[in-house]
Amino acid sequence: MLKKTITWRTVPASEASQRRYEVYDSDTGSVIGVFDTQQAAENEVESMNRSDVEGLDENRRKQDADPGDG
Repeated sequence: MLKKTITWRTVPASEASQRRYEVYDSDTGSVIGVFDTQQAAENEVESMNRSDVEGLDENRRKQDADPGDG
């Protein structure tokens, strides 16, 4: 089963700024981007997780990009 590791979290607002939303990889802890709206963050998460699933072959394995194929 594919584990979806791309998710979002709320970045606490400071007195000088509004609340923002961070998209990150929970497996590596890497920040992917920061968004002004929750909807934008959710859309990015959905897009990234969908592209990860679409990259699987029929055996649910990632196919390596090989420029020699084609």
